[in-house]
Amino acid sequence: MVVIYAAFLGLLLASYVQPLQNILHDRNEIPTLEQKLQRAQTQNTANERLTRELKTPAGIERAARERYGMIRPGEKVYIVPEKR
Repeated sequence: MVVIYAAFLGLLLASYVQPLQNILHDRNEIPTLEQKLQRAQTQNTANERLTRELKTPAGIERAARERYGMIRPGEKVYIVPEKR
């Protein structure tokens, strides 16, 4: 009878090993996931700011000039070489 209880207790404890390992592993991932969340939130904030800016004429003009090198009719572009 004692052997049956001991075996049952052993099986019961063995069934808890893997879930406990998973819990410990998941707890170790929390700091990494929090860092990823912080980076994503920062990126979202920057994207929201850019979206608001691109809804204005000045923002559209700035983006067209910086990203696509566009100019207004009659303007001249001067390219200044970088010093090395």
